[in-house]
Amino acid sequence: MSEEGPRAKGDSGTGSPEADATVVRSQAAPPAQTLLYAADALGEAATQVRSFATPLFAREGAASEPRRSGPVSTAPGHTLAERYTVLNRLGQGGMGEVVAAYDSRLDRRVALKLLRRDWDPGLSQHDLETRMLREAQAMARLSHPNVVAIYDVGTLEDGAIFIAMEMVEGQTLRRWSEQAPRTWRETLDVYLEAGRGLAAAHEAGLVHRDFKPENVLVGKDGRVRVTDFGLARAGSTPEAPSNTPLPLPPGALDSPLTLQGTLLGTPRYMAPELLRAGPADARSDLFAFCVALYEALYRQHPFSGANQAESTQAQLEGRVKPPPATSDVPAWVERTLVQGLRADPAQRPASMQQLVMALEVDLDARRRTRRRKVALMALVTGLAGLTLWSALLHTEQEPGCASMERRLTGTWDETVKARMKRAFLGTRLPYAQDTFTRTSSLLDGYAGTWVRMRTEACEAMRVPSPGKLDVLKVDCLERRRSQLRELTELFARGSDRDNLSKAVQVVQSLPALSTCVDAKALTATVPLPEDPAVRATVETLLPQVDRLATLRMAGRYREALAPGEALLPRVEQVGYGPLVAQTLYEVASMKDQDGEYADAEALARRAIAVAAKSKDLVMVAKAWTLLFREVGWRQARYQEAQGLTLAMESAVEVADDDETRADSLNDQAIAFQEMGRYDEARSRYERVLELRKKVLGPEHPKVISAYNNLGVALGALGKYEEARAAYEQALTLRRKTLGPDNPLVANSYSNLGTALGQLGKHDEARDLYEHALAIRKNALGLEHPDVAISRNNLAVALDALGRHEEALRELESALALREKVLKPDHPDIANTLNNMGSALRGLGRYEEARRRLERALALREKVLGADHPDVASTLNDLGEVLRLMKKHPEARAQHVRALAIQQKALEAGHPDIAVSLNGLGNVLRELGKHEEARAMHERALALREKALGPGHPLVAESRDTLARTLERTRPGGTRKKSERTTVAEPIP
Repeated sequence: MSEEGPRAKGDSGTGSPEADATVVRSQAAPPAQTLLYAADALGEAATQVRSFATPLFAREGAASEPRRSGPVSTAPGHTLAERYTVLNRLGQGGMGEVVAAYDSRLDRRVALKLLRRDWDPGLSQHDLETRMLREAQAMARLSHPNVVAIYDVGTLEDGAIFIAMEMVEGQTLRRWSEQAPRTWRETLDVYLEAGRGLAAAHEAGLVHRDFKPENVLVGKDGRVRVTDFGLARAGSTPEAPSNTPLPLPPGALDSPLTLQGTLLGTPRYMAPELLRAGPADARSDLFAFCVALYEALYRQHPFSGANQAESTQAQLEGRVKPPPATSDVPAWVERTLVQGLRADPAQRPASMQQLVMALEVDLDARRRTRRRKVALMALVTGLAGLTLWSALLHTEQEPGCASMERRLTGTWDETVKARMKRAFLGTRLPYAQDTFTRTSSLLDGYAGTWVRMRTEACEAMRVPSPGKLDVLKVDCLERRRSQLRELTELFARGSDRDNLSKAVQVVQSLPALSTCVDAKALTATVPLPEDPAVRATVETLLPQVDRLATLRMAGRYREALAPGEALLPRVEQVGYGPLVAQTLYEVASMKDQDGEYADAEALARRAIAVAAKSKDLVMVAKAWTLLFREVGWRQARYQEAQGLTLAMESAVEVADDDETRADSLNDQAIAFQEMGRYDEARSRYERVLELRKKVLGPEHPKVISAYNNLGVALGALGKYEEARAAYEQALTLRRKTLGPDNPLVANSYSNLGTALGQLGKHDEARDLYEHALAIRKNALGLEHPDVAISRNNLAVALDALGRHEEALRELESALALREKVLKPDHPDIANTLNNMGSALRGLGRYEEARRRLERALALREKVLGADHPDVASTLNDLGEVLRLMKKHPEARAQHVRALAIQQKALEAGHPDIAVSLNGLGNVLRELGKHEEARAMHERALALREKALGPGHPLVAESRDTLARTLERTRPGGTRKKSERTTVAEPIP
């Protein structure tokens, strides 16, 4: 089976993260790795959302009820569903109880809600199970920072339904409100977070039906989460409510408890249409939200009367009690809430999203109005001294050196930060808040350093005759300010999932401010034109070229390509060489990422010539590196690329820029890896890691990519423990810098799982693959190609554990997705087909396995070439199936060809060669050629012992295989298993 792990390909020095690579492995042995060209991918453990592809309830759709045992124990220490160990009881309500539990499979604490079997008397047990499954599926698909995550749902031995949820350390919103005096602003902010979660549920087609402060949690981390969707139903077409309200039990309006029976919910927060037994929808949730917020702000219920009947009537008619006269809550908040408390749903805001926006935007608008009034008063007052006003105005426009932070107005200030926060949280992804916090902190640091350095440069310029370096420093810092502005504008312009996933690493990839005080870097920069008119034109075009670079760093290649191509003729017309070369480089890089490799190659050649003529030495080196990439591993013209190496290395040495040198070495390493020259790739990756740590710091995204890519090369060399260490380092850094739920963290989980699988630790690998799959489903959606990668890898682990049926289901899902989103001859499809052949072989379905493997072989030969190590992997799998089908001559031919490929492409001691040797030995044994078989199996054992160590599971497998062959070599084949332990040297 073939696992897909790290791809070195994406880390090309263009700002894009590395994608996954394919690590080919046979079920019999860990194999070589291949780099495939897929789209770029990008504390507490990662969120795990259970896949519902397999029904959770075994008897769903059955006519009769399953047999039940007695009530299960929820005492501490008791295990539920063979997975959850009860820690302590958290609470009990009308629907059941909630306990804290430990999930042994994923090593984390969860909250288990155990629902009573009779909590909804209108439903049979089977209907209740079916409905809860449907709603749990919907909740699992709903991923939002302000909604408690659902991990799992199922039934216990006594028939009780359980829901496993995110464990939130904190308190209810009711308790938060009562714990200490809260300002109206604090209260509104917290409720707005809950409102965003409710709005996300509505957009997912869910209606809560029981929103109230008790069903909102405020975590110790400050994050607000809506929970307890136990009464949630999918939205339905509204029906006309009855004119007669349903009877309420005494005290119902004063109680925060959920009622059961005909009226499901909490009457105190119920919309009039629900009190009349009408259907629930988003606007009835909106009503409940407004009731709860009104209570929290004014410390009174919005509807009240002398008795319950009068209060109910006020609620039915939407007659809101006026707020206390002493309240400091603004009138506009009251007006917004009163609209949400209308009796007629049509008169309420159209959605929770609209209500939340009204409560957010109105405050900002009023602040702006107040600022305009203050400015107007200042203007009127200042008319009496116009001369003084003009002087002050001039001072404002030309701030002194102590006011450099004003230059960042509109680039990075509180307004821009608020816009960016709304954009990030608007993605409704689970890691949005965490990513905003990390990204804004990095931007705060960058902006603060810029202000300090710009102030120092300003003061240096005040001397009568500032030096050339002082002028260059100012030019450099102003360029960095322009680049910062382009990035913050990109982040703040609207909700975008791609922006969010790459935000932290893109900020970390901003041009370093340190170069603006580095005399060597400054003097290497070609100065702006001296002609004032040309200089002014160049300064106008620079931000547009910077925008191309920003979009490239953020991975928005197609968005930038058309503007870049339109900008290039304008830049060329001005004739300022360095800007022309940079524009050529940017457009070429975007064509590279968009798959237009021939066009990228032509532009890179032009960039080399223009940059050389302009004496822009760093750009010359970058353009040569880009040309090498296009000719080499992009278009597989490796011999021609090798001919470019001397010129590229010479340009890099002349430029003497370590970051560019590291990028060049990285591209060389990828080319060597594509050619199967893994040791040469490894040595270059090690140098890349060393240089990047020195230049960029230990936690830069390119450093993390270097760890990842080094792991790829080490795995390809069969150095699995070393590969594991490299992947673990990448995972640790990514979790630290990106947070636990970023897609790139999933990539590292996947890579580490691959290394563990190669070490025979398939249970641990499965858990890591499940982590990766959960993150990717949450962050990327169910139809993203990376989800197929995780399904493929999870299937590898399941197959290795003998769970062939489960593996095949995952592979069928992966294949369906890949055939939908990828080109028909994409190598990822071959990978999944190869793995399906292995799973089908495990199930004894040999003819089906053969067909899948033959299709995989044809695809790999077409895309990778006949002599690629991945082709050998498929040949070995096909040979094993043919042997089991008793087609021994055909099986032997496949293994012989696989062995020839591996001996040519791999180092002599590579453990993958043992797969071919073992396969060939098995065929020879069944053909009666026992001595030849013994020789093959002894060589395979020697290889594995030396490469993997004596304790590896594959070594034990080789010992058993050799023992079976030795039995055949003895007279009569009846002697005991050989005790011989000496092994032959690895083949040369």
